[in-house]
Amino acid sequence: MLLLYGKRDVGMFRIAICDDENIICSEIEQAIMNYCKVSLIEIDVEVFTSGEELCQFMNKEEEFDLIFLDIELKHMNGVEVGRIIRDEMKNETVQIVYISGKDNYFLELFEVRPMHFLQKPITPEKIIKDIEKAMELAGRLNHVFSFKQSHNTYKVAVKDILYFEAENRQVKMITAQSQINFYGSMEEVFREVEKYRFLYIHKSYLVNYAHVIVFGHKELTMSNGTVLPISQQRRRQVLELQIKYEKEGK
Repeated sequence: MLLLYGKRDVGMFRIAICDDENIICSEIEQAIMNYCKVSLIEIDVEVFTSGEELCQFMNKEEEFDLIFLDIELKHMNGVEVGRIIRDEMKNETVQIVYISGKDNYFLELFEVRPMHFLQKPITPEKIIKDIEKAMELAGRLNHVFSFKQSHNTYKVAVKDILYFEAENRQVKMITAQSQINFYGSMEEVFREVEKYRFLYIHKSYLVNYAHVIVFGHKELTMSNGTVLPISQQRRRQVLELQIKYEKEGK
């Protein structure tokens, strides 16, 4: 079964779920689907109900970045599947997260070198934490903003950007370390960074939600201490997004 959240491409992050309990597969699928909607990260998911099926699929040179693998599978159990992946397929790059209702497998799992062990019942928060950890290990969480100066293209890590400010025909980008000016419009910038939780608080200001330390009705304070105004016509929208992001962060 293929679940494709977003447009598939070779560089897409790929996850396999292998569990003979449909309810567990559904819980993990739903957590991934919700995560994709919030993060706008595209993930390709394959679901398997047996270890044999997973191994056959991977023997066709199909690669995964992360596998959620049940230990108590029928016939070939999860520990055996893990050993085949590591020892026979010589695959050391895929991250394996074991799932079990018991906690007496730690010595057996040592040889398989799993990234994590989840004990049932599992929660969406734990699943997402493991997905992000696997993405971090694979170097997939380095979101960047691209801009041009003269004929050169530059890239800045999104996490380092505090806010953008319109300045005549230029855009001023304030980062944690510096101030950079480039030609462009706030609308163009917003289209590129909106998915990273940037808020359009004023026609002249576009802020990174992650760097807002104080939300007020008419203004907000950034992590560098700068206070920026929220225009009257955007206050309601900013408040709605603030509430939305706070709920998603819980």
